[in-house]
This record gives sequence, structure tokens and C-alpha cells, in this order.
Amino acid sequence: MNIAYFRKTVRSVDEAVAAVTQSLKKRNMAITGETTLPGGSVLIQFIDTANTATLLEADRMLLGLVPMAVMVEKKGGVVSVGIMNPQILAGTPAMETLEKTIGMMDANLKALVNEAAGVGEPKIESVRLYSTATCPYCKMEKEYLEKNNVSFDLVMVDADRKAAEEMVAKSGQTGVPQTEVRYDSGDYDLIIGFDKGRLNQLLSIGK
Repeated sequence: MNIAYFRKTVRSVDEAVAAVTQSLKKRNMAITGETTLPGGSVLIQFIDTANTATLLEADRMLLGLVPMAVMVEKKGGVVSVGIMNPQILAGTPAMETLEKTIGMMDANLKALVNEAAGVGEPKIESVRLYSTATCPYCKMEKEYLEKNNVSFDLVMVDADRKAAEEMVAKSGQTGVPQTEVRYDSGDYDLIIGFDKGRLNQLLSIGK
């Protein structure tokens, strides 16, 4: 999983900053500041008040993982808009009780970035399921994806050392199943374990 979620834009830095500000206000988020960094990138600080309160009431240790700034970056002549990827929260112990809140925050903030960048929602290009022959949860996920008509590539890491090394390099974990959802924007999400909630959210299962 990428730590940050960035989308390229054809807008100038000033135009993108104005679009971010407008999109934050539209979503009733509290704007707490704006800082121009050396090099010209701009950080717009904000608080997603309701969702942040819910998360921190459940576990104050999540403070460092809650997205609170949008970055408008200009690098090599290319302007991009980004935030800390809210999906990082999905890997915390709080996910089980806060799945709905994290899902709402993820969808809302990524929509904000897409809107500010003036681009559409990324489209899924491929789904890859890393599995082993003896893993019962891998079998359960495989059957779940097939039942919901999700096209995916099945990669047996116990028979493919290179694929196993690739999986560990991406996630830092050796356990399976792991599911990679890759987008046309070049970004990807990784789902560790047979996590129906995240599968449903990212693959629009049941919608």
C-alpha cells in the first residue's frame, strides 16, 4: 500500500490550492492553516472533525495516522494533489470496530483529492491474489472473489519464489492471502488477509 495518495493535475499550484480549499469547505471540514514549503509546494491543514473525533475517541494512538493535510506539489514541472492514504488506518487494531468510519474517511478524502486535481476516480486495472496451496483463507477468498464475479490473477507464492519476494517487498509481510488492487493511476492498495470489508469497499462488491 502506498503511504500517500497523489493524483496529477493540469491545474497550476494556485488553481489546485483554490480547488482544495473549495472542496474542503464543501465537505464542512475545518481548515486550520496553509503553509508554503521551500520549493513552492503548499500544505493545507484541515480536520475532518466528526470522523477524526470518532477515531481518536476509540484509540488516541491513531493520532499520527489521521490525515490532516492536503499537499499541492510541483515537481519536475508536474503538479500533483495528495494526502496521507487513509487506508493506512485499515491496518490498525481499531479497524474491526471503526470499519465504517475509516471507509467514510477514505472515500471522502480521496474524492476530495480527485476533485481538487480535476480528475476522475481511478479505475481498477487488475487484481492479484497472492496465495499458497495449503492456505484455507486463500481458498475462501478465491471462492469469494469468484462468487462475486471479480476477475483476478492467482499467484501461488509457494511455487514461485520471485513472486513471493515481490509480495514481501510490497507489504513487508510473508503471510497470505494478500490482495493487490492496481489502478490506472499507477497506485495500488494491498489487503492483508481475507478482509471482506476492505475487499467489498475497494472492489465495490455488494454495491
